[in-house]
Amino acid sequence: MPQKISSICISAKYEDEIIYVSDLIKESSPNTKIVNFDDVMIDLKLLEKCDFIFICGGDGSVAYLVGKFFEKYGEKNLKKLKPLVPVIRPKSVGYLKQLDFDRKKFMRGFKKLVNKKYNTLQRTVLTTTLYGKDYLAVNEIFLTGSPHMSKFEVFVNYNKKYAKKYTKMTTTMADGVFVVTPIGSTGWALSYGGQIILDEDSLELTFAGGVHSSANFTLPRTKIKIEMELKNSSIMPETVNAYHDARRRLGMIIHENSDKTLQLLYGPRVIIDGKLVAFGITYLEIKADNTIPFVILDRETTMDKARKLTKQQNVK
Repeated sequence: MPQKISSICISAKYEDEIIYVSDLIKESSPNTKIVNFDDVMIDLKLLEKCDFIFICGGDGSVAYLVGKFFEKYGEKNLKKLKPLVPVIRPKSVGYLKQLDFDRKKFMRGFKKLVNKKYNTLQRTVLTTTLYGKDYLAVNEIFLTGSPHMSKFEVFVNYNKKYAKKYTKMTTTMADGVFVVTPIGSTGWALSYGGQIILDEDSLELTFAGGVHSSANFTLPRTKIKIEMELKNSSIMPETVNAYHDARRRLGMIIHENSDKTLQLLYGPRVIIDGKLVAFGITYLEIKADNTIPFVILDRETTMDKARKLTKQQNVK
């Protein structure tokens, strides 16, 4: 029996995209009400009657929406998010794509929603606190001191009964360390020699330019602590000269405290979902106890098949 979709929330950078997607929805489901995500950011109650949230853009648009929602309404309201359905622009990177801007492809996918031919996956997200401010990561958290090598010590907390008790996982020298969620950032993990994560209840810990390739791990959804010690962080005269030359080319005045500025820029920093959010951080605690709902239109995805094959091999 077809599903009655009472209301759909749409998030898009451009107004014409909202109009375009709204028209396609109305064509297949005339009685479905459309809610603009910008209005939800003013009044959370508008989301209560929505069945789905359509996100127009690329994979980064998913991270942007969830991040904005988290900033506005906090961690306690994450469960109020409705199942996310990315609608990928033709020129956007669409690893998470479930619907397409092409009219025929959109209609085929939307028909699956109407006919209940989809699964809902609870997708893991990460949270951390930096200088008293809470951050959420849909894809990854990256702590780095590149181009300078750093020593990283990684600890995990498996036992919820002992919130402050950590077990040391590994120590290694690297340019940086990623904590990666299962969906949307597999490319990051793979590009640095990590593993494909088949289990949604797991995380990938992988080092960028790690000295010991065996230092990459697949971890359960647990609390992770990372301690970082920057190595060889001195700023050379050539570095200062290059900095001054660049400022001159840009028509900027010469910076009097260039050494201190460069030490800050070349020191530890945290990048969350591709955005630089903090300098001078040498200690991180990361939680993985939150999830967001995510629509999978094909009942059995490639990942589902891979999970089955893995389980069969393990049984043998």
